Amino acid sequence: MLDLLHHERDDDEYAEEAQALQEAETRRSVMRMSFALVVAAALLLAFNSQSLVTWVNGFEVGPVQDTIVSLAARWNGQMEEQGLDAPAKTVRGEVNEARNMDWAEVERWLENEQARSREGARLLRGMLSEDRS
Repeated sequence: MLDLLHHERDDDEYAEEAQALQEAETRRSVMRMSFALVVAAALLLAFNSQSLVTWVNGFEVGPVQDTIVSLAARWNGQMEEQGLDAPAKTVRGEVNEARNMDWAEVERWLENEQARSREGARLLRGMLSEDRS
């Protein structure tokens, strides 16, 4: 009888330990996700400042909102001046170009990219074989 009570207590301790481990893993997961969101927001703030300006222009009129719009416009101006808005403009241009393609152009583009990849792989293999000799 005492063995059964002792065994039940071990099961309870195991369940509590498993619960604690699960809660700790959940906290770590939440922290990792929060960090990823903060990094993503910082990257968007830095490299997509034009969209920030567009977004804040939709705010209602008021002293706080006007200040936010002014700061966003100034931030965007600084990003443009430093050239840090170039990645967003490049991606936006590529996406717009892809939207305007018909299926025949998409197929040609894919074939060209595959050929470029094969050529690059061939060049790398050639360089590796030359290094070994």
